[in-house]
Amino acid sequence: MDKKLFFIVFPVVFTANIYLLDFNTTILAIPAMADEFDLSLKLASWIILSSSIIMTAFLMPIGRIADLLNRKFFYVLSLVIYLFGMILASYSNNVYILIFFKTIAAIGSVGSSIMMFVVITSTFPKKYQGLGLSIITTSVAFGMMISPFFAGLLLDNYGWRFAYKLIFFIGLFTVLMALLFVPKLEQPKVDKNSFDIKGMVYFIIIMTLFVFIINDPFSFGFFSLIHFLQIIVFLFLTFIFYKHENNTSKPILNFHNYKKPLYLWGSISRTFGFAGFSILIFINPIFLQKVIGLSESSTGTILFYSGTGTVIASAISGRLSDKFGHRVFTVSGMILSFIANISLSFLANDFNLQFFTLFMFINGFGIGLWMAPNMSAVLSSVNKDQYGSVSAYLNLVRNIGMAFGQSLAATILVLFIASNSINIQLSEINSNSSEEVLGLFINGWRTTLIISSIIVLISVFASYKTNERLKK
Repeated sequence: MDKKLFFIVFPVVFTANIYLLDFNTTILAIPAMADEFDLSLKLASWIILSSSIIMTAFLMPIGRIADLLNRKFFYVLSLVIYLFGMILASYSNNVYILIFFKTIAAIGSVGSSIMMFVVITSTFPKKYQGLGLSIITTSVAFGMMISPFFAGLLLDNYGWRFAYKLIFFIGLFTVLMALLFVPKLEQPKVDKNSFDIKGMVYFIIIMTLFVFIINDPFSFGFFSLIHFLQIIVFLFLTFIFYKHENNTSKPILNFHNYKKPLYLWGSISRTFGFAGFSILIFINPIFLQKVIGLSESSTGTILFYSGTGTVIASAISGRLSDKFGHRVFTVSGMILSFIANISLSFLANDFNLQFFTLFMFINGFGIGLWMAPNMSAVLSSVNKDQYGSVSAYLNLVRNIGMAFGQSLAATILVLFIASNSINIQLSEINSNSSEEVLGLFINGWRTTLIISSIIVLISVFASYKTNERLKK
C-alpha cells in the first residue's frame, strides 16, 4: 500500500477517537458538572441531550449539504467548528453557556463524522478500501475500550475543563494532519435543485420537537396544554413530512423501505437496542459516583470493561454472521443485554462492585454481538445504490434511540427524587446523603433499569422478526 494512503488514515483515526474521548469525558463528568454548577438532574441531562438533538436533527441534512461543498474544505471546516465549540465550552462559567458551546461542537462533529468515511472511499483504490475502513473500525473499537479509562484518569487528576482543552489541542493536530495529508477529494456532480430543502426544514423541526417531547413532559404537567400542543404539532408536521417525502424524487427518508419486513423490524430493533444501551451509559456513572462514592477513574474502568466486551463480541459476530445469518447474533446479543439490565437492578440494595462490573461486561458483550449484524440486516434489505443513504439513516435511528433512552432515564429519576415533597439538586446527592434521599434515588435507578430491560425485550422481539438470511 502506498505510504500516502497510510498517512491519510491518521487524521480520520484521530477524528473518530477525539469524539469518543469527548463523549466518555462528558458522561463521566456529569456529576462533577452538577456539583460545580449546582444542577438538577434534568438540567444536567441537557449537557448530553443538546448534542443528541443536533446529531438527530441535523445528521441527514448536513450529509446532503456536504455534497454541495468542497469535500476536503467541509471536513476541515467541520473539525474547526467542533474545536471552536470545545475550547469555549471549557471556559463556561454557567451551564447554559456550556450547553450552547457543546451544541456548536456537536454541529461540527456531525459534519466531520460524515466525512471520515468519505475521505477513505474517495482516496483509497477499491482494492485497499476494505483495509482502510478496517483500520478505522479497529481504531474506533480500541477507542471505545480505552477512552473511558483515559477520560476517568483525566477527570480525577485535572478535571473536565482540562480534558476539553486537551481534546482541543489534539484536534488542532488533527486539523494540521488533514491539511497536510488529505488530498483534494473528488467532488460528485450534484444537481443543486434536487436537494429537498423543504424536507430538511420539516425534518429538523420534527426531530427537535421529538427530543423536547420525550425529555421534559413533566415540567408543565404530562396532561398540560403546552405538552399536548407539542404533541399535536409534532404529529401534524410528521404527517406533512410523510406526504412530502413520498412526492419528491430525492427524499431525505425513503418511507417505501418500511414495506420491507427486514428493514422495518431491523430499524425497530436498532431504536430500542440503543435506547436500552444509552440508559445504562447515562445513569450508571451518576449512580456509581453519587451513591456508591466511586471516583471518575474507577467509574471509567468499569466502562472500560463494558467496552472490552463490545470489542470482543464485535470481532466474533462480524466474522460469523455472514456464515450463520444475523438473527442468531442479534437475538442472543439483546438477550444478554436484557439479562445484564435486570441483574443490575437487583444490586440496588446489596451492591457488589465485582458483580456490577461483570454485568456491565455482559451488556457490552451483548451490544457487540448485536450491533454489526443488525446493521448488516437492514443494509441487506436494500439495493447497493442505497447503501450511503441507509447508512446515514442507521446513524439517525441510533441517535433517536439514544436520545429517547437518556431522556426517559432522566425523567424517571427526576420523578423519584421529586417525590414526597423532596426536590433536591443532583449536586446535593452523595454517598453521605440521608437514607431517605439515597433511597429515592436508588428506587429511581432500579425502576429505570427495569424499564430499560422491557425496552431491550422489545429489541429482542424485533430482532427475532428479522428472520431473513443475509444476502450473499
